[in-house]
Amino acid sequence: MNSKMRSKFSIYIHWPYCLSKCPYCDFNSHISKEKIDQNKYTTLIKKELDYYSDIMSEKSVLSVFFGGGTPSLMEPSVIYNILNHIAKRFNFENPIEITLEANPTSVESDKFRHYSDFGINRVSIGVQSLNDKALKNLGRNHTSKEAISAIETAHQYFKSISLDLIYCRPGQKKKEWEKELIQALALDTHHISLYQLTIEPDTMFEKLFRSGKLILPDEELSRELYLITELLCKNYSLFKYEISNFSKRGHESVHNLNYWNSGEWIGVGPGSHSRIENQDNQRISIVNEYDPQKWEHYMRKSGFSYIEKQELTQEHIRDEYILMSMRTSKGMDINKYINLGGYLDKEKIESLTIDGYIRMDKNTNYLQITSKGSIISDHIISELAL
Repeated sequence: MNSKMRSKFSIYIHWPYCLSKCPYCDFNSHISKEKIDQNKYTTLIKKELDYYSDIMSEKSVLSVFFGGGTPSLMEPSVIYNILNHIAKRFNFENPIEITLEANPTSVESDKFRHYSDFGINRVSIGVQSLNDKALKNLGRNHTSKEAISAIETAHQYFKSISLDLIYCRPGQKKKEWEKELIQALALDTHHISLYQLTIEPDTMFEKLFRSGKLILPDEELSRELYLITELLCKNYSLFKYEISNFSKRGHESVHNLNYWNSGEWIGVGPGSHSRIENQDNQRISIVNEYDPQKWEHYMRKSGFSYIEKQELTQEHIRDEYILMSMRTSKGMDINKYINLGGYLDKEKIESLTIDGYIRMDKNTNYLQITSKGSIISDHIISELAL
């Protein structure tokens, strides 16, 4: 098949280990009491990639993303071996975005040159805060000085750099956030992900929140912090293309956009999810075993690790589409939503529009959430999807 005719997909590779568990984190991450056998992990990842190589043989890789956990704990040789295997087993279309999530400790940033040499061209650095007291409260193992140093090092090796920050933290004031965000923007990264702190189930922060020991900013302050975020990012030529993500032109995350645009991807490693389309254009959802030891058992026994595989109904596809597309600045294609069987209540649309929460792009017929609506985006999407 001509490469220009191939549909495209992304590859997500999960490293499930961290040095410690952050109190706000609900990702599939684990603390290992024993030294991680990275060679064994590499072998199993390559084996799971092999499982998908035949399934996706008529399609081309759009992006590769190493996430976690803390994938920057991986030895550079592991990255090299995995990327080399992907190149052998899958079709590539250039240029391809290859991202690695990293923590900004000195040990991990020392690997940046090797990661770059082996093909990583985008790094996403989990700074989370440039306030040392806040970093301690968030359970982070680095200092603000280390974070700044890591970003400076990253500028030497990567074409695209993203950093993560968490705001709406307990006790946070508008002036404090404004000062911290300006400091972060001055680091001149190409992309920034700005997440409001949310209380996730089964985390330490949930226990503290339920006991009244953790108090978050109220809705009005949260809204003001978000508006400050939008304004400052725009002043630094970073434009919002998704509710929590801002970038310079041409530096949007290709990998994440594929998720938000209902593309295809394969997830490799413990707890990874996949969305692929079979030969009959039916969309398939695949969920891997979460526990690393059980994942290893499945891989050795069967060559794959999924514990759930199902053909998605049109209703499920429709719900995923509105949930993901309405997070982006481009918004939701109304015609596509209706073709998927969706229904939009005209009275709700009119009410939300009058209140300034959504708008209609008449040129494209896309429905979009406004800046005012972004703070309550989940509520708006649930209202529209009913």
